[in-house]
Amino acid sequence: MTEAARRRTRARIRLIKIQWLLILVLTVALAISVITRPSASVVEPIVEEPTPQVETPVEPESTPEPVCLGEFRTTAYCTCVKCCGIWSSEHPSRVGTDYVQRTKSGTIPTAGRTVSVDPDVIPLGTAIIIDGHEYIAEDTGNAVKGNTLDIYFDSHEAAVEYGVQKKTIYIKGE
Repeated sequence: MTEAARRRTRARIRLIKIQWLLILVLTVALAISVITRPSASVVEPIVEEPTPQVETPVEPESTPEPVCLGEFRTTAYCTCVKCCGIWSSEHPSRVGTDYVQRTKSGTIPTAGRTVSVDPDVIPLGTAIIIDGHEYIAEDTGNAVKGNTLDIYFDSHEAAVEYGVQKKTIYIKGE
């Protein structure tokens, strides 16, 4: 046998010894964890004394009054490339992929529900009331800063038709 073959044989023997040592250590650790684990029969059930029932009058739930945030500049957007740029599913870099356009909060934008807000003014997830209709603050946008809201529409034509309007904005009270 050559010297190189002897070195390889010794290296393999050392590797086998290390593997057996690791197996031994893991077996001992497993045995210790099984031995020291509390048995289910040792744990006694906790018996609670029944508390006396006191009837409390049930008050009818009141709907909180909406809180007026004042007048906001409202604009409109849709999911087209003109409105959303590279984030649009219609953008040339996204065509043919399985890309799904989502809002900042992770939802799929929906007309009549989704509104884009400045999260420093209105937190995401807030219920917003515009002209008596309730929307949810689900998105943000580069042009949505301060007292500006961007309302989502299903089509670019509907968004253009809405244009820019001043609206008094309310949020649901707590």
